[in-house]
Amino acid sequence: MKAGRFHAFILAALITLAPFGRAVGVPAAAVAVDPAKVTQRVVEQTQERDGLRDRLQMVPNAGAAREGNQVDMNQPSVAVPASQGSLKVTPETRGGIAYVSPYVEPNDYAHRNYCGAGAATVLISHWDAEFPQKVDIDQLGEEMNLDPASGVWIRDIVKPVNDRVNAAAGQELNWYRYGKAATKDDFRFMLDYDIRQHGVPLITGVMTRGLPGWGQTNVGHIVAVYGYTEDADGKEYVTYADTAPKSSGYHGQVMQTVDLDTFWNAVSENSAQVW
Repeated sequence: MKAGRFHAFILAALITLAPFGRAVGVPAAAVAVDPAKVTQRVVEQTQERDGLRDRLQMVPNAGAAREGNQVDMNQPSVAVPASQGSLKVTPETRGGIAYVSPYVEPNDYAHRNYCGAGAATVLISHWDAEFPQKVDIDQLGEEMNLDPASGVWIRDIVKPVNDRVNAAAGQELNWYRYGKAATKDDFRFMLDYDIRQHGVPLITGVMTRGLPGWGQTNVGHIVAVYGYTEDADGKEYVTYADTAPKSSGYHGQVMQTVDLDTFWNAVSENSAQVW
C-alpha cells in the first residue's frame, strides 16, 4: 500500500456546539488551540482562507451547532451517535458539530476501496443534504482518479469536493485545501478552524486498528469528520461518519464518536486531510 492511499473509508463528522441539546445551554469557552504549537504550513493555510469566511457563511448548507447555537438533536448526524451513547450532549459540552447526511458505500467487492468517494459524499451532504441519495459514486470516484484495486490519494479528493461546493455557492469559493497534520496540535487546530469556528466538515486519512467496528483489521482508510467536542472534564472527542460497507471488513455504525487521543492515533499513522 502506498503511503497516503486509502483502502476503505470512514467519514468523520464534527460540529462546534455552544448550547448543546434541544434547548441546552453550553458555556462559551472552548478547547484552547495554541497557534505557536502548530506547523507553519497549517497556519498559512488558515490565513489563505481567512478572506473567504464571509462568502462561506453565505452558502446554503445543512447548518451547524457552533458557539452560542443550540444543537438540533433530530439531525441524523447527532441523533445516531447520541442514541448509541458515544456522543454525549450536556450543558457542559463545548465544541462544534457540522450537520451531514449518512451514506454507506455499495456492499460489493467492486466498491471495497471507495472510502475516498464515500467520505466526499458525506462532506458534500453538508451543502446538499440529498447528495447521498443521488450520487453516482463511480463517477465521483473517477473524478478523483480512484483505483478500485487500491483506493485514492487524498490530495485528489480536493478538486471534486471544491467543484461541488463551488456549485452550491454559485462562485469559485475553493474553501478546501490538501493538508498534512504532523502533530496532534496540528490536527486539533484543523478541527477547531473548520468545525468549531466555521461549522464545516473535513476529511482525514486513518489506519483502522483501534477504531470502532474494525477489530484488529489495520488498513488505510478515509473518513469525514464533522464533530469536535469537549466535556466538562476537558476530554476532547471527534465525531465522524464511516461509510465502509461490510464487504470491506467494517462491522460498525455509520456515525461514530471516539476520544481525540484514540482518533489521533489512527490519523497519525496515515495523516492527510482535505480541510
